[in-house]
Amino acid sequence: MGKVKSFTAKLAHETSNEGKVICPVCNTEIKRIKLITNKKQSGGWTPQNEYAKICKCNEADILSGKNL
Repeated sequence: MGKVKSFTAKLAHETSNEGKVICPVCNTEIKRIKLITNKKQSGGWTPQNEYAKICKCNEADILSGKNL
């Protein structure tokens, strides 16, 4: 079985800055998200996966589809 974590242990892990990348412009955490777009092939459409780094600086542009 897995390790049982208490609520305080989970909260302490979430609030620690260990391993997090902070954007120098907006001072928020840079997260890596998976974008799934459609790619036209000879028979139809297939999904195309790509990853993007997102923070408050570029969140609106990426989520609206401007920077795909």
